[in-house]
Amino acid sequence: MKFSIVIPNWNGKKLLEKNLSKVLDTGADEVIIADDGSKDGSVEFIKEKFPQVKIISHKRFGFVKNCNQAVKKAQ
Repeated sequence: MKFSIVIPNWNGKKLLEKNLSKVLDTGADEVIIADDGSKDGSVEFIKEKFPQVKIISHKRFGFVKNCNQAVKKAQ
């Protein structure tokens, strides 16, 4: 079975540092971070440490629209 994981993010760098490697260990076919205009360096951190993670960046769509846009991009 194939599956994707979509994680909404807004200034959650500390949580990503703590948990993203565990998410990648699940065996998901893709992990997508839906970033909603973070200003804490989240996107840069993901690009540097986890280049296999897809990032979809928005400029403050809000939680629901941010998540929905990322789900539409999931394979």
